[in-house]
Amino acid sequence: MMRRTRLKAIVVAGLLTAGSAAVADNTPMSGQMLAFQCAGCHGYNGHSVGPATPSLAGFPKEYFVDSMMAYKDGSRYATIMDRVAMGYTEEQFEAMAEFFAAQPYLPAQQDYDPELAERGAEIHDQHCNTCHSEGGRYPEPDTAPIAGQWMPYLRDSFEDFRDHGRWQPRGMERRLLSVDDLEALVHYYGSQQDPAAYVFD
Repeated sequence: MMRRTRLKAIVVAGLLTAGSAAVADNTPMSGQMLAFQCAGCHGYNGHSVGPATPSLAGFPKEYFVDSMMAYKDGSRYATIMDRVAMGYTEEQFEAMAEFFAAQPYLPAQQDYDPELAERGAEIHDQHCNTCHSEGGRYPEPDTAPIAGQWMPYLRDSFEDFRDHGRWQPRGMERRLLSVDDLEALVHYYGSQQDPAAYVFD
């Protein structure tokens, strides 16, 4: 729990730095300029370098906009993103989404347990691949890539699904897994570190 709290503190600190520039009016700005305001936590061009936050590069446009609007209206659980999202309009989210979707996805380079990753691959194929295809790498319109994200971020996300009421599709609710199974999935997704594996025609 202490580790999770520290990670949340990192997120908040970064957002206080980057989010201070959030645009609360309708001043026209390019998607790239708007995306720069996310760099303090999500990295340059959406390539996160911090374990508490996801990479946004390569996110499907529809998924990004829907997620940000859910933060804005309070329907998606958040520690800080709900407050950040209040400073933007739907049109600005759409501009950011266009920019992030055009960026190449770069998987995080991190340590993982090969045995847990192998077990996680089996769990993924059995329970998750229908919605998160290609081992969790493929950016479906309604799901972002989960493979290649930082493992601490994935752990936090799974905990939010389990313990904090974060909305999830009905099919995912039926497939809620044990803590050990989720940890194996974290290592599987974290093990997929070849950028070439995320290039789809």
